[in-house]
Amino acid sequence: MKKCQDLMKQNQHIQTVLERESKRSKNAYRLRLTATVDCIRWLLRQGLAFHGHDESKKSLNRGNFLELLQFLADHNAQIEGVVLENAPGKMMLIEPPIQKDIIKAAAIETTNKIMEELGDDLFSVLVDESRDVSCKEQMAVLLRYVSKQGSIVERFLTVVHVKETTSISLKESLEELFCRHKLSFSCLRGQGYDGTSNMRGEFNGLKALILNENSSAYYVHCFAHQLQLVLVAIAEKHKRIATLFEDLSTAQNTVGVSCKRHDKLREKRAAEVQEALGNDELSTGMGLNKEIGLTRSVETRWSSHYKSLTNLTILFGSIMAVLDDIMENAEDSRQGAKASRLLDSLTTFEFAFSCIFMKNVLGITHELSQALQKKRARDFKCCSIGWSN
Repeated sequence: MKKCQDLMKQNQHIQTVLERESKRSKNAYRLRLTATVDCIRWLLRQGLAFHGHDESKKSLNRGNFLELLQFLADHNAQIEGVVLENAPGKMMLIEPPIQKDIIKAAAIETTNKIMEELGDDLFSVLVDESRDVSCKEQMAVLLRYVSKQGSIVERFLTVVHVKETTSISLKESLEELFCRHKLSFSCLRGQGYDGTSNMRGEFNGLKALILNENSSAYYVHCFAHQLQLVLVAIAEKHKRIATLFEDLSTAQNTVGVSCKRHDKLREKRAAEVQEALGNDELSTGMGLNKEIGLTRSVETRWSSHYKSLTNLTILFGSIMAVLDDIMENAEDSRQGAKASRLLDSLTTFEFAFSCIFMKNVLGITHELSQALQKKRARDFKCCSIGWSN
């Protein structure tokens, strides 16, 4: 009789119990999903990898995603009670397919936000194509427009896989992308590409194909990139300058080829700094007299050449001492001969003149290149750059 009476009570009814458990499960699932989404959003914002080499429970480092989720659980008792081992076996929301689904959803929401911000306004497109590590040709697309607040913004839109890098193929991929996002070529007012023929060709390049459809889509070649191309063209045609950078590369390879030689260079430089400080020849303060090394130059980034020459002039005495030590104490006679030839080359008037000359020239162009890459026009101070140097 008592059991019958208990069943008649509303709060002990089977339907009530099921609804209560269902609500509890929904809240737990919502909290678990929120924690997972928050971790994914943070990793996406920071541009970090999700997975680790070993994600097993015995691993000391299970990857960024699982470690971040565990960190949240360790600092929040509610999250700890619903994630990882405390979640149902098939409802943990940590499997790679689920992560990919959430990433795709984040990409869609981000793209929709960009399209909402752009609206029906005019815009420019920036396109660059390259091959990734899996040898797939890809085309990166960015939009540049004026926001509702009146500021110029650049938004990364997507990366499109292209079968070919011909101008026609790129144009078709761009048309498909515009159609998918309801963008119109009639609203296009600017194009920005690199200097390759398939992009900026006067007759058959991507620029020309778009201009044939919309004459208002003006093409602008990146000024900083043009400056780099000019420097490369001039340097390649001048034998003395080409020899300068060849000797610089040889010095970097000779002195920095081993940790032992690199340590010697560091010791020589430290001794020089200590002596100069003792003679009041150097100033002291935050950020001054930092440890530097021989920076390797990158062919496509001539700002790196400026840094290489700057470091060379600072470390010149230390480099000479290391080369002299290699020449006298090298176990291999070929290494000693190589150091001797390099020592003779670096101590010539032609090398010293070329080094100082190019350091001054690249110092000016480096400042100009930095100004050309500023986001806001008010930051351009090209006219005030020290051409008097």
